[in-house]
Amino acid sequence: MNLLAFRVDAANTLFPPDKPEGEVVAPDPARLLFIGDAAASSYGLLHHGLGVVSQTSRYVARELASGCSWTSIADVELTMARAAKELANVDHDLDAVVIVLGPPDVLFGTTATEWTTSLHRIIDTVRGGSNPHCPVIVAAVPPMYRFRAMPRFVQRLLALQITRLNRASLAVADTVPGVSYVAFPSLDMCNTFIQDSINWKTIHSLWGKQLGAVTSRTLAAQRSARDSI
Repeated sequence: MNLLAFRVDAANTLFPPDKPEGEVVAPDPARLLFIGDAAASSYGLLHHGLGVVSQTSRYVARELASGCSWTSIADVELTMARAAKELANVDHDLDAVVIVLGPPDVLFGTTATEWTTSLHRIIDTVRGGSNPHCPVIVAAVPPMYRFRAMPRFVQRLLALQITRLNRASLAVADTVPGVSYVAFPSLDMCNTFIQDSINWKTIHSLWGKQLGAVTSRTLAAQRSARDSI
């Protein structure tokens, strides 16, 4: 897959017409910001309620037994570098940030160093707001080479670039407090492929559960520390 093929694919794929924002009305709501590309735009789905953003947020609300509101910076071709720039125009009064980026950076050939630099910029910008300890959850770059038929050598090239970026994210999570890295869910956990077509609803659901589990645990620990003061 190259950038042109990616753009053609995106142009011919279902996306909900509205923005992936919402709210679970309940006391003490968690305020989440999602930064993402096609996945955060609910790629392959008819409405955002089935997407990874909504699935993650609702999981957090259930686990915390509280409210939750979520907004997003989302664009099909959003890269880590672009996200770092656009974040300057967003309200930073947040409880957690979830980053779901990768495929555009893979296709643009973003280096691990560039990826790391931009990720640090996002973390610094978010923590320059009202919450200097704001948790940042970084999702692994999805294995896009498994989503479409393509030559073996292309699969290997994509897999290599994805591995580089994921290792860079993991290195940041290992060295910066309050940053978590979340692996992509195993595609072998369910009947993912139906008539040789990806079941995007299932992928969004699994991904939302994994991101929601880490986000809710992080927020629960932070709230416990807050309440003990």
